Formats: sequence, structure tokens, C-alpha cells
Amino acid sequence: MRVDPLYHLGLPNALNDIVARENTLTQQLSSGLRVATASDDPTAAAESVRLGSAIAADDAYTKASSGLESRLQVADSALGNVVTSLTSAITLAVKGSDGTLDAANVQAIGAQLADLRDQVLALANTAYAGSYLFSGTAAGTQPFALGATGVVYSGDSQTQYAATPGGQKLAVSVAGSAIFSASGADVFASLNNLVADFTSGAASASTPSDLEALRAGLANVSTQRGTLDASLNALQQTSTYAGTDEANLQAAQSALVATDSTAFATDLSSAETQQKALLSVLSAIGKEDLFDYLQ
Repeated sequence: MRVDPLYHLGLPNALNDIVARENTLTQQLSSGLRVATASDDPTAAAESVRLGSAIAADDAYTKASSGLESRLQVADSALGNVVTSLTSAITLAVKGSDGTLDAANVQAIGAQLADLRDQVLALANTAYAGSYLFSGTAAGTQPFALGATGVVYSGDSQTQYAATPGGQKLAVSVAGSAIFSASGADVFASLNNLVADFTSGAASASTPSDLEALRAGLANVSTQRGTLDASLNALQQTSTYAGTDEANLQAAQSALVATDSTAFATDLSSAETQQKALLSVLSAIGKEDLFDYLQ
């Protein structure tokens, strides 16, 4: 049997390799990460970066959509109150024009209609987080004001959109002019006309047409509200999906780079056993002659 008389010279290098392996395993067990740098596993590291980008995109969308959902919920509440006020105004106008009330009561209805107009005006100027909801993209401009000739709109006619991760465009605001001042369905003009109709204490000849215009205005407000409600529902659904996708991606990323504690503990124990064995051999070589090991 031939034995390399210099085999022991490689033992220190083997010991260094085992110690380095132990240190790596110990660090990975401590950090919980199998892949801490690209050199640990280039392929896994690249995939982890890709997953991280997808996770960040999902997280950004869920945070942004949360703010938009709150904005749309406030808008929906405001328009719901507008619908209630306009429904009340229509009921009053019908009552005031049926010929059963005296002049004083008809005038009182005119005053109530003026109050309802002012309520709708306040709702049309609803703001959220410092921005007006119904001024189009001119969020810093109060959209409506009551002037000498009626209610004036100062916003723009643009609609704000948000894009879902799938590329769908959702309207997250509708210009106040499209909601309250649409052609043939001008809420404020109709209310002002009805107020004027009952000022004399009797319905005027234009009351029926003014009442129909207000009904058209109510229908338009409800339609525009429906547009925003559809966006709200879509945002909630896509936000829920993005949140679920983010959790799944995080789990995949963790499984990719995380330490298998059981397997790594076994490897560490094996490395420690090998280290002890090598140390024992090196210690024995230091005490005895190499040829004592030859048979």
C-alpha cells in the first residue's frame, strides 16, 4: 500500500474550508437567509430581485388605491346627499304647483327650494384631503359659487383616471360641470328657476318645464355617481387582488432565499463533526511519527 507521505500538508486547507463552511452556515442560520448576496446563488438572487420589483409594484398600487378609494367614498356620500336633496326639491315643486296651496305656502316652498339649492351647492364644493372633488383636474379651485346671475362653475372639464395593474383606466373624478351643469340637465339652473317660479306665491307657466329639467338633472347626477361607484368597486377588487398577489410573491421570494433551518442545522452539525475529526488527526500527527500510521 502506497501512502503519500505529504498528505498531511493538505489537512490545514481542508480544515480552513470546513471552518469557512461552518461560518457560512452559522451566518445563514442566524440571518434566516440562504441567499444574502448575488454570489451566494446568482440565479436565485436574480429571481429574488424580479420578485422584489413585483412586490414593490403591488404595494405601491394598494397604497395608492387606498387613498383613491377613500376619495371616491367621500364623493359617493356627497352625491348620495345630492340625490336626496334633489328628490326633496322635486317633491316640493310638485306640491307647490298642484294648485292646492295658498300664496304664503307656495312662497314658503320657494324658500325651501332655495335652502335645498344651497345644500346642493355646498355638496358640490365637497373637498377631501385639501382637494375639491368636483372641479375636474383643478383640484385646488372651488368649483361652484353663487353669483348674481346664478351658480358659476370655475373648475375644468377634465376627468381624472387611475390605471389598474392590468392596464384598465378608471375614472376617479368627474368634472362638476358634467355632474351638475350638463346641457338640458342643469341642476342649479333648474333649482334657481323653480325658486323664482314660486316667489310670487303661485306656480308660473314655466314650472312644468323647470320641474322636468330638475328631474333630468337628478337622473344625470345618478348616472355620474354610478360611474364613480363602478370605479370604486373596481379599485376595491383590484386592490384586494394586488394584496393577495403581493403576499404570494413574498412567500415565493422567502422560499427562494430563506434558509432551510433543518437541513442547514444538519449540514452544520456534519461540518462540526468533520472539523473535530480533522483537529484530532492534526493533533495526533503533531505528537507521533507519520510512519506509525503505516501498516
